[in-house]
Amino acid sequence: MKRAFLLGLLLACASPALPAAAAVVETARLAEALEAAGAVPAFQQALLSQIQLAGALSAQPHPDLAPLAAPAAAPAAASDPWRAQAARLVGACMAQPAAAAAVDGALRAALGDRAADDLHKAAGRFERGRANDPGLDAQLRGMTRSLDFSDPAALQAFTARLYDGARAGPDAPAPPVAVPAGAPRRPLVTLSPPGESTAMTPDELAAYTESRREVSPRGLVRVDFRSGDYRPEYDAELARLGVDRVVIKEPSRREVETLTDDRHGFHLTSEKVRWVMTARTMAEHEAALADNSQGGKGSYASQFRKQLQKSEAVRTTLGPLTVADYERWYPIYEEEIVSKPGGKRNIGLDFARKQAEKGELKDWYGLFYYDDAGRMVGGDIYKGMPDRGMFVNGYAAYRPELKPSNPAVRAFEVGMRLALAHGYKVFSFGQDTNFLGYDYSLGLMANKAGFLLQPFPENEIILSKVIDTAKIASVKGGQGRTGGYGDFGIKGPLVASYLASRDAGTPKRAEELLGRSFRVGPDGLVRSETGLSSAETSVFWHYRGDSPDALRTPRGVAVVERRMAPPPSGD
Repeated sequence: MKRAFLLGLLLACASPALPAAAAVVETARLAEALEAAGAVPAFQQALLSQIQLAGALSAQPHPDLAPLAAPAAAPAAASDPWRAQAARLVGACMAQPAAAAAVDGALRAALGDRAADDLHKAAGRFERGRANDPGLDAQLRGMTRSLDFSDPAALQAFTARLYDGARAGPDAPAPPVAVPAGAPRRPLVTLSPPGESTAMTPDELAAYTESRREVSPRGLVRVDFRSGDYRPEYDAELARLGVDRVVIKEPSRREVETLTDDRHGFHLTSEKVRWVMTARTMAEHEAALADNSQGGKGSYASQFRKQLQKSEAVRTTLGPLTVADYERWYPIYEEEIVSKPGGKRNIGLDFARKQAEKGELKDWYGLFYYDDAGRMVGGDIYKGMPDRGMFVNGYAAYRPELKPSNPAVRAFEVGMRLALAHGYKVFSFGQDTNFLGYDYSLGLMANKAGFLLQPFPENEIILSKVIDTAKIASVKGGQGRTGGYGDFGIKGPLVASYLASRDAGTPKRAEELLGRSFRVGPDGLVRSETGLSSAETSVFWHYRGDSPDALRTPRGVAVVERRMAPPPSGD
């Protein structure tokens, strides 16, 4: 089976220009390779090591390929009989990139996406460099002669030698390639740590950035790096490329442990934050606000009471959601949420009709607001979620003329009443993007903290870092100052759970690690299914601007204050 796997891989390498009739044979061999890919781990490991070496050599301006072309020094060959032939195969791929590209699927099946990407990247560098470097061209021609993918006999002999040689003992070194007389000899390069890809050139970084950039409605540029692709030395070039924020997806233990310090500036966080609290009557809520306030005329309880009274002056209807009401409300949602900075369409025009067709619209409720002429000017849509143990205010949208009447306070009070009426002990006031200070204001967080809502991590766990603060610094408050930016990082047991999951190769979303449902603990606070409170899972990272105003944060959640770095441009 091993032999069939390797022969299939190599013959596929050799046949980028075969007629269509041969494609069936190649497909069959590739299927065989997929089945047997895990059967030769020692050879796979040797290939991965040589690909890493090739990548490091390809980053040099005038590389000496001797370490790749003749790797079988006696001690190494004795301990790894696969090494010489792995170097021979990888070297041939470096010298014949078109053939390697023709078997991209087989390479990925055998070695994984990262190794295949690194192989193609290194081969592309060598191919570009050989045009202006006769010495490099001569070395690569020697590697082609060592294993010519266009010669079926050479491929068959290579396969036989690989397995027969592994049984008989250490393989002989690959034939040396021609190195021009007087060519500089270089020391062996330092390889990347396990799990880290080879360093990118500026042009490669620019292409990578362009392919993975995400631009917010207001223009904040974010680039998502795969785990292992980011390096701190990229920061200056990323800033020059106009990147404002870097995110590392599914970060490894090494990245979490080495990048989350003051020098590198990353912190572990989640893509979303879920806001929840214990469902209670308004009298109980006002008492809790009073306990949490500093008292006096401006206390949180009195502010809430005044805002609620003002909102009650607006005419509303409340009841099970209907298709007609939903479709009257939907244009408000499109114009006031989706089309505005930071807006995103999370629900469609046909949503209510589809729910009605499935007989599930009865589970939804609508609170709608009207002006004096009877025109709908806003609304909130609610739903009970028994699988998550909470009643949720899922969607809200209001016309600008309604906002002075504090519709959010009214929505909050109605949502609490509905939660209690349906037997829920936990009320959720929605889910927000967990990055505040630009498309989403710090005031959004402060407002929800003022309601005594608790934040819980939700969605993907990532590493996050701001590279350039120029756009964030341009957001000014009433005093012409900026409040900075921030998000809720994760801490404690959740970090340990994530790292254990990551080590096992099965990274999970935050709500899966915490447990998707919520309950109320003996202390009256909401806890996750695993028994953790928001104070035990979350920390608020606040990068302060030049505003002197205090920032209201959720009760019990620790705050880490940092001064927002000045823009690289000095603005």
